[in-house]
Amino acid sequence: MMLACLGFMVGCANQSIDPAEPVLAEVEASTQVAIDLAPEPEVLAFPEGTLLALLTAEVAGYRGDYQYALDQYLIEAEKTLDPGVAARVTRLAAYMKADDKLYRAASLWVQADAGSLEAHQFLADQLVKRALYVEAFETMRAIDRLGGEAQFDYFAYRVGRMTTEDQRALLAGLDDMLRVNPNEPQILFSKAAILEALGDGQAALDTADVLLGLKPTELNFIILKANLLSDLNQKPAARSLLTDQLAMDPDQPRLRLLLARLLFEAQALPEARVQYQALHEIRPEDGEILFALAMLSIEQDDLDQARKHLGRLVRTDQRVSQAQYYLGLVAEKTGDVALALREFAKVAGGYEYLSAQGRIVELISVNQGLEDARTYLAQKKIAHKALRPQFDLIEGQLLSRVDAKEALFEHLDLAIESQGGDIPLLYFRAMSGQKYDRLDILERDLKQVLALDPDNADAMNALGYTLADQTDRYDEAYTLIARALELKPEEPAFIDSMGWVLYRLNRFEESISYLEQALERFPNDEVAAHLGEVLWQSGKTRRAKRVWKEALSETPDSAFLQSVVKRFLGS
Repeated sequence: MMLACLGFMVGCANQSIDPAEPVLAEVEASTQVAIDLAPEPEVLAFPEGTLLALLTAEVAGYRGDYQYALDQYLIEAEKTLDPGVAARVTRLAAYMKADDKLYRAASLWVQADAGSLEAHQFLADQLVKRALYVEAFETMRAIDRLGGEAQFDYFAYRVGRMTTEDQRALLAGLDDMLRVNPNEPQILFSKAAILEALGDGQAALDTADVLLGLKPTELNFIILKANLLSDLNQKPAARSLLTDQLAMDPDQPRLRLLLARLLFEAQALPEARVQYQALHEIRPEDGEILFALAMLSIEQDDLDQARKHLGRLVRTDQRVSQAQYYLGLVAEKTGDVALALREFAKVAGGYEYLSAQGRIVELISVNQGLEDARTYLAQKKIAHKALRPQFDLIEGQLLSRVDAKEALFEHLDLAIESQGGDIPLLYFRAMSGQKYDRLDILERDLKQVLALDPDNADAMNALGYTLADQTDRYDEAYTLIARALELKPEEPAFIDSMGWVLYRLNRFEESISYLEQALERFPNDEVAAHLGEVLWQSGKTRRAKRVWKEALSETPDSAFLQSVVKRFLGS
């Protein structure tokens, strides 16, 4: 084995003075690494030409031409596989932040000296940057074996970026390490995250419990368990866990923020507002907290507070488009149309831009007339040609809301012809066909959507449900809905459609199973009407009445429920 020497290669030229020492000092000071405890490799002579090349690189480095020095060192490291040369080029590449060459150099260093802890640390860092997670894990295991500190918890924070194949390979490696040391927190933490990503939430939760048994107050472990409980639909338990932890240690804003979010999701709005207000006192300029308080204030009709929080967001240049949009909604709620129009007009971009334009058009239509609203949209189409399909859709929605049937179809026909088959416009015209009992339009346009986008599950479901509900083409409907469910197996509307077409096919028990799933996932008056009808037709009249009664208590004005109840109960 050969070793490059510092400064004209000590041991090769027996020089004690290093003309490139300032360069080395700078490089080594910039790279804080563990001391390599591996024994010194044997010093051997370099092959012909290598010594001169290395001397040239040294001189280039001394003169400040680091790029030339780096290139030359790398060539010689590849040629000689000398650990000293590989170490030198690795450190220089790190100093220059030349990641591509650093990766090559560190790989060579590990190959040349498998016992070097520093080499493995450089390589692990580069593998992580390249998302080569399995290789990074194996390199970290080598670091661990060499007595270094490997950050195995890193994988918990990157699990969402991994392929399923990588996740499974890492899980196998982590389990292998746990057989030797079953109580290593970093390894357990990454294991829990990977189990969650692979869909085994209960095993992940069990692992989180082990972690909290080892370190009951570790924030990351508490957050992990709370998130797992929430994902497993045990949200009350998640909230209880966080509430208990905050009772013991109130000064934990990360836990409080997570609790506030869970309360907001559960529509426990007063409780959520208390938590967000406590966070606001700690972080008065935090954009997420200000926005949440604004939304809670709007929900609770505290519009002055909402305006205050939204104005603060605008002044601090946070979530400006969102804030301006909701300032428009607040003004609209208070009946100040002129202010609402001004606020909506300030929404300059982002997701809220088109929503704001829709509100402007609606306000103009109500307060100035339909033609003024359409004139406004015509001007916007000229000013923003790239957004013309979206403005055409807004116009279609406006015409549908005011029930201008003839104008609606005339507008949509012209818009679709000019846009060459825009899918959202086609889909909207199809739904307009449904609204006005033009099933020929619905079928034609949904089939055109599927011709343009064969995996459009929403179009498949809409066409399948309509065929099941309003024709006797049940087999065709079943095929469409089944395919839609393959693409989106968790979609409640699709599950409801499957239950309905199975009912039409007289497969009552299967139908009830699907409809019960749909109602559990998405309590909805139409789904409840469907389930009650199938239960009734199956002879389960008491259950049917109970389903209808519960649904009517939630949505007493539902046309779906009123129609089906009248049909079967006569009242």
